[in-house]
This record gives sequence, C-alpha cells and structure tokens, in this order.
Amino acid sequence: MRVSERIEIEQGFIAFIQVADFADIHDVEVLPERRGQGYGAALLRLFLTEMKRRGVSTVTLEVRVDNAVAISLYEKFGFERVAVRKGYYQGVDGWLMKLDKSENLRQN
Repeated sequence: MRVSERIEIEQGFIAFIQVADFADIHDVEVLPERRGQGYGAALLRLFLTEMKRRGVSTVTLEVRVDNAVAISLYEKFGFERVAVRKGYYQGVDGWLMKLDKSENLRQN
C-alpha cells in the first residue's frame, strides 16, 4: 500500500500518491481566504516541477464537473478531460483528467 504524500506551501497543499512514473492527485486545498490569488497555480507548478524531477510521465486527478475554476486551472497546465466518473462526488459527476508524457509536465 502506498502512502499519500503532500507538497505544501503556507497557503495550501496538494496530496498525491506516486507509483513509479505515475502520480494521482487526491486533493488540492488552498486556504479559503487565499483563493483566487494564484496560490492554486503556484502549488500546481511546484507539484509538476517535483514530478518532472522524479521522472513522472503521467498525472491524473478527479474534479467535480461543476468546478469550472479548477477545471480551467488544470487545463491551463495541460490536463485533458478523459472520462466522466458518474456520481463520483456524492451524486455529482466528476471528470477524470490526465496529464500525459513527461514533456507536458511543464511550468506555466
């Protein structure tokens, strides 16, 4: 069993699991009073830089289909919507999003 890891900054964190060259993001949290100030992008940039350093070539995550702000952020970093997870969030569908190939693990 793999243990979840975290990459943290003062304003939030990303929790993930890495297995070989694959990482799955489980949670992205930014303090409520810091949202909309670029900290989510800073966290994601830091995370992707670390994943590239570790040789990760694929990153996945799930996000609520109605979370337009998060979806926009992930797409800005190159994530693509690849499947719908029906009822994933207590009855609300989620997008499975994927960032593939190490050359796409870039800094924005």
